[in-house]
Amino acid sequence: MHEEEAKTQGQPDTTATQNIQWGQAGRLAPALVAAVFDVDRTLIPATTTERIFIRYLLRRRVLSVRAVLNTLRVVLKNLRYATPYEAIRRQRAYLSGLPYDMMSAFARRCFETEIRPRLSQAGLEAIRRHKAQGHTIVLLSGSLDFLLRPLADYVGADHLIAARMEVVHGRLTGRILGPYPYGSHKAALIRHFATEHGLDFSQSYCYADHHTDHEVLSLFGNPIVVNPRRRMRQIARRRGWPIRQFN
Repeated sequence: MHEEEAKTQGQPDTTATQNIQWGQAGRLAPALVAAVFDVDRTLIPATTTERIFIRYLLRRRVLSVRAVLNTLRVVLKNLRYATPYEAIRRQRAYLSGLPYDMMSAFARRCFETEIRPRLSQAGLEAIRRHKAQGHTIVLLSGSLDFLLRPLADYVGADHLIAARMEVVHGRLTGRILGPYPYGSHKAALIRHFATEHGLDFSQSYCYADHHTDHEVLSLFGNPIVVNPRRRMRQIARRRGWPIRQFN
């Protein structure tokens, strides 16, 4: 069963994880070894799941151009308090008022026809190798939770940590609940996950592409930089992290 770890209230507990946890009857249980995968531009090269989804909705006239312009209007309204990128991360105005069940159904159809064909075969093979070794598979992404659930099902992920959308009376409000999985918040969320599940960072793996993921990657004993741009490539070389291409 997949879990959404982006909590709806307060900041996650960022205390250090223990490498050993107690099992039943007080016996020492082995710590969890995980393979954590970013999604956008990692498992899906060169683009993002949300960009694919927006185009899918526009083509089917589920989403109007006016709805997209409304998102831009929200961004402009909040420029005094945040950068454009920060503003759009906090609010998905283009989804406001749309039925959650309907959008979840569209997300599954979009996955089958648009997202699944774009998945990196090298990325899928990496997931298969980790599963064969008994590693727990975690998807960690700033993309929308309902949009990533079909992908989590498809790859057999054990956990999903993604942006959780607010739903009121069965409809999306456009608001993101809890910490948004990006930058330092992304690192805090995986620390919280580690505390809850007994994750052994030193033995675990993390795959990510963006320079804002460096804080997450630095937590792991086995960080792998995937499809990096220039800034992330420089960080990887400086830290001695391996670089892989998921095409």
